[in-house]
Amino acid sequence: MLLGAITELWVDYLTRVEALRVSIGLEAYAQRDPLVQYKTKASDLYQQLLEDIRGQVINRVFAYQPRRIEINPVEVAETAAAAPVAEQSSDGDASGAKKRKRRRH
Repeated sequence: MLLGAITELWVDYLTRVEALRVSIGLEAYAQRDPLVQYKTKASDLYQQLLEDIRGQVINRVFAYQPRRIEINPVEVAETAAAAPVAEQSSDGDASGAKKRKRRRH
């Protein structure tokens, strides 16, 4: 979530800084130092970027909808399938069911 928000907003930030770089020369007409004005406005844009990232991450966290995943354990399914076979063999059914040998230590 964080990386996605940063990626989207970073591109927008770079576009704004490029536009600022192109237009900062007009500050000289207003009798202001363009370098000082560029540093001030670029810093403001960066602070705005950080605020936007925080806001977007918070919005995504609260809007997150987890997906439902059904988990069917294989062990439970195998145990359930083996139980009727074990019952048949304990009844003395000679249907060819193999008996398990116990290992003694």
